[in-house]
Amino acid sequence: MFADAVISVIVLAAFVAPSSSQLMFLMEPPPRLSFSNSTGARVSCAAHGTPAPIISWMSEDGSPVGDVPGLREALPNGTLWLSPFPAEQYRSDVHASVYRCRAASTVGVILSRDMRLEAVMDTPWELKVQSSHAMAGGAAILTCTSSAAVKHHVIVTRWFQDGVVLAPLAVEAEGRYIIGGGRNDILVVRDARPGDASSYSCEAEHSLTGEKRKSPPSILTVSHSTGSMAPRMLMVSEDEVVLQGGDIRLVCCAIGTPPPTYSWFRYTNGRLSPVSNSIRISVSDQVLIIRRAQISDSGTWTCRAHNQYGEQRKDARLRVRVRLVVSVHPQLQVANSGSSVVFNCSVEGGDARVRWLHDGVPVGGGEKVLRVHGVVRAHRGIYQCFAERDLDSAQAAAELRLGDTAPELHYTFIEQALHPGPSLALHCAASGSPPPRFTWLLDGQPIEDHSNPQRSITQFVNTNGDVVTYLNLTSVRPEDGGRYTCRAHNTRGSVDHSTRLNVYGPPSIRSIGPVRVVAGVNTTVYCPYSGFPIRLME
Repeated sequence: MFADAVISVIVLAAFVAPSSSQLMFLMEPPPRLSFSNSTGARVSCAAHGTPAPIISWMSEDGSPVGDVPGLREALPNGTLWLSPFPAEQYRSDVHASVYRCRAASTVGVILSRDMRLEAVMDTPWELKVQSSHAMAGGAAILTCTSSAAVKHHVIVTRWFQDGVVLAPLAVEAEGRYIIGGGRNDILVVRDARPGDASSYSCEAEHSLTGEKRKSPPSILTVSHSTGSMAPRMLMVSEDEVVLQGGDIRLVCCAIGTPPPTYSWFRYTNGRLSPVSNSIRISVSDQVLIIRRAQISDSGTWTCRAHNQYGEQRKDARLRVRVRLVVSVHPQLQVANSGSSVVFNCSVEGGDARVRWLHDGVPVGGGEKVLRVHGVVRAHRGIYQCFAERDLDSAQAAAELRLGDTAPELHYTFIEQALHPGPSLALHCAASGSPPPRFTWLLDGQPIEDHSNPQRSITQFVNTNGDVVTYLNLTSVRPEDGGRYTCRAHNTRGSVDHSTRLNVYGPPSIRSIGPVRVVAGVNTTVYCPYSGFPIRLME
């Protein structure tokens, strides 16, 4: 049996210095994946970043992809393993679903493009060669066809004449035998001769399983022409698809007496113009050869077969499939608190729908420009632009880092009522750049002014980069009651949080220090008391 299918798309990324924290995919799942139930598949996903990201898989609704015994397993190295399975174990939620790869670190989160999975049931298949009757001196067409269930997964690898390999697939345009079609499934025999009346067969390979089949021989007959006949089209390449940058041979064949000659045309500026030879495009009688296909090659090409008794024309249609390429500029922005930033998404490869994610969460609309106003800590992280259309999708990412930002509180203490005796720790945490410092106040006065052996203050930076502070009270007393404030401040500003600590005991009032206010601005002055419960007298 053919080896397990290993599917991965490698994305070449620009070099990133080891000290950089930029997060990006090195290996991303393809937009679509078909695999045979007899082989299974491995889908690889890898990402780079400092610190190293954690790789996981998600379903279309954002839920984690779990293991399904005997069918699916998400390996620790980021590989999604889909096991071979019998047809009766087919599950649409496993084998016909949408998957995403997720890479996460303290820098942010990125998601891969959607991968649409399709499990193809392994069914018996056969090949058959269909041949046309040939007139001596004219052209003959032989077509290699496969069973309908596998035709999209079968590619012809060789042609045979009387059991001998006829010609390599890279045959030159001037030869008598030309292999054409998007799947190498058409053999053109030009200037047919009696010696060409032989048995022909084709060999093809199943792209999902690697299995090969050879068709039974088919006899081509060549007869001498009698009388006269206007050209009659036998076949033309009606619907061919080629990837941008790939090569394709469009084929046109007609029967007539005398043998017809061929011309190729294309509509240009509203009129039908003859196709002439160029570096990329060659006209060789029945065959139009297009090398390194471009988007402009998509459309209709007209073949004309004619002799002195008439002519016939028929259109060949070609679609050049272009891969989407997405980029986001700038790739890194450092923004100060309160500023605004703009990310621009560029999409190459045709029209596509656009959407944005911030750390894996939808943000913005469907525009190619994303604006972030009033930058705060929550805005930092990875911004991704996704471009999507029916058969393809692509994404690119950029990072927003914080420059100098005013402090933001992430943890604060709550109001409490305690009896004397137990120890207590009031806790605050904040972020900012430069890292903020904390000051503790009791009833508006710095704690240092109320210092005693019962109180101590600690301050440190945790693993997330937040500054954490504790006000520790070793044994709560009634006089420790009051309105406590933790204030974080740096060069960009300050932020504070205040609430009361109530300790059961007799009332007491501290002295009120100077209060500075701004004329015309409302100001609240709190009574600096301790003790609980109490009733304030007006």
